[in-house]
Amino acid sequence: MELFLPHQGLCCNSKPILYILSVQILPLFLIVIAEFNFLGSSVTGFTFMKIGVGARPTALGQAFTAVADDVYALFYNPAGPALEPKFDAGLTLCQMLQGVSYASGGITVPFFKQLGFGLGFGYLNATDTRRSELGEELGSFVLSDLIAGPAVAWQPLKRFALGVGTKFVYSRLDSFASWAVSFDGGVLYRPVRYITLGASLLHIGTPRRFIQVWEYQPVSLRFGASFKLPFDKNYILFTSDVSTYPDYGPTAGVGVEGKLDMRALGSTQTGALYLRAGYQSGGHLGTWSGFSFGVGYETVLSSYFTILVDAVYLSYGILGDAQRVSIGLRWVPKSGKS
Repeated sequence: MELFLPHQGLCCNSKPILYILSVQILPLFLIVIAEFNFLGSSVTGFTFMKIGVGARPTALGQAFTAVADDVYALFYNPAGPALEPKFDAGLTLCQMLQGVSYASGGITVPFFKQLGFGLGFGYLNATDTRRSELGEELGSFVLSDLIAGPAVAWQPLKRFALGVGTKFVYSRLDSFASWAVSFDGGVLYRPVRYITLGASLLHIGTPRRFIQVWEYQPVSLRFGASFKLPFDKNYILFTSDVSTYPDYGPTAGVGVEGKLDMRALGSTQTGALYLRAGYQSGGHLGTWSGFSFGVGYETVLSSYFTILVDAVYLSYGILGDAQRVSIGLRWVPKSGKS
């Protein structure tokens, strides 16, 4: 269950853009290149940090880097709260594979139309069976992972935003525990009204020692593009992502979302119906592995609040599937645009 509370042209002077790219963006790419070279093809830890967060991004094949227009931008591109300023609060409860549950969410708050602040969190909980050297069951033990931290986004130019975030990571395996600090960075650029480009660098941070083994964070470099085709009060959104990790090759994600105004369907209610579908490569665990399908319904409570109910089905192929049901609340001032 998930609770989750889209100007004018870019300045023609390219000097500010070049300055931002050289001073703000270039260091991020230098850091990720160094980290990828350091890790090489080694296997990273922090596996739970690769899990898709939020029902809507999951339904879009996790192709959310260039969309980033709700609270789950905190996990895909922290620049989102500045380019898409709105108040969102969210909570996702997901039952994944047997014995594994994952809760995540956060809150984003706009400030002066150029700044956005957010706070995100995720908590994974699982149980496993303790066995003797002979395979005899000796009871069960708990595994858990917690990640939480703030983010800030800034729009220095119209249609261009930057964002950074940091998260504290704490994990426990039976009686053993470890912690680390993780950093995220991202950019969003809208060259024309309906096209958005995005890039983010996620999970840069300190390694951790778990029992006697050192683990490294799953540094992820993501690039995305989205195109929104509006018509009347409806739209069709196409989005795509390419992402890579040190321990396996690049993966690609694609997604499509359609919004249908309820009044266009003959209803007297004020609201909208959303249909979503997506695919993310890299699973190779069966014919339907990586496919996701989602549906959502949005209704207006008042001039300030809207509620969104959403459901998504995701296939893990031979490992099974997962369903996520969501309910969301969003606040938009009368002068704002949703």
